Amino acid sequence: MRVADGVEKVEGTRVGNAYLCLGEDGVLVVDTGMPGNAGRILRAIERLDRGPRDVRVIVLTHWHPDHIGSAAALQRATGAPVAIGAFDAPVLAGHGLPARGRRAMRLILAILRIHAIEPDLVLRTGDGVGGWEVVDVPGHTAGSIALRRGDGVVITGDALLGDGHGRLRGPDPGLSLDPAQARASARSIVALGPSLVLPGHGSPVRSPRPTDPALAEPGR
Repeated sequence: MRVADGVEKVEGTRVGNAYLCLGEDGVLVVDTGMPGNAGRILRAIERLDRGPRDVRVIVLTHWHPDHIGSAAALQRATGAPVAIGAFDAPVLAGHGLPARGRRAMRLILAILRIHAIEPDLVLRTGDGVGGWEVVDVPGHTAGSIALRRGDGVVITGDALLGDGHGRLRGPDPGLSLDPAQARASARSIVALGPSLVLPGHGSPVRSPRPTDPALAEPGR
């Protein structure tokens, strides 16, 4: 499903959203959802008259299982490098989970059979990848990143969310490593003046405003 000029949302992915960003030199895949989505993503690429070898990079906005779950399978199918934010790279590579929620997350990863992936590229604010600029948006995880395009389209991962009706939702405090920092990062994304937010969950949100209730401090 086309959600912006040159950006397709893969339909039917399990849990998290996955996006295909089309460029002259190939396809940038952003997030992969849970395990079992690789075939669905590949079929979506084929419907765009591209093939597995057209995938240039698989970018993961953060290390949570509902975003990295099909990354390894997709990498095997395409040969594309996997990229992630600098502070999430060690977690993706299996060098230890954050203390908060560690026991539960270790169990989830084991049940889903998600194994460590050594990232090929480590991304930081200001880096460019496939025509998009990397923006660090920590809080949901230490190394959460967003991707910003020159026309104001921003792919946010779970740093900002949408509901099913195009309304903005803030990051889930119960699932954030640092809820206060996550709220600050959410506000910083909106302060960039995005024309369109493509979230990790939910529907696209057009031109969010800093006064949106989803960005308010708790209790206000």
